[in-house]
Amino acid sequence: MSIFTVEKPKRFERKPYFGNERKEYIEKRKRQIMREEGLLPPEELKAEEMLRGKFFEGTTHVRRRREKEADEGPNYRSKRLVKMLVWLIVLVVLLHWLIKEVYFK
Repeated sequence: MSIFTVEKPKRFERKPYFGNERKEYIEKRKRQIMREEGLLPPEELKAEEMLRGKFFEGTTHVRRRREKEADEGPNYRSKRLVKMLVWLIVLVVLLHWLIKEVYFK
């Protein structure tokens, strides 16, 4: 220990006791490819997999946004971004004008 150096705190590292993520991914991908080729029967979905994402699909604002994206096509988000930038520019110009009128009269 030195006067001029400060010890860094220990970092937390979570190491799984069992399993290998890479190996599990490879096995899952192999089964998926074999099902696509017709070598394995179709997989029956587990209850957990069937429920995944259902909460977000049930919310009205997410459903409306997805429907709007489907109606407007793939450029929906870029159109929203352009609208937002235009409004931001208008707001900045308006604020600049107001500050100029009030403080530099």
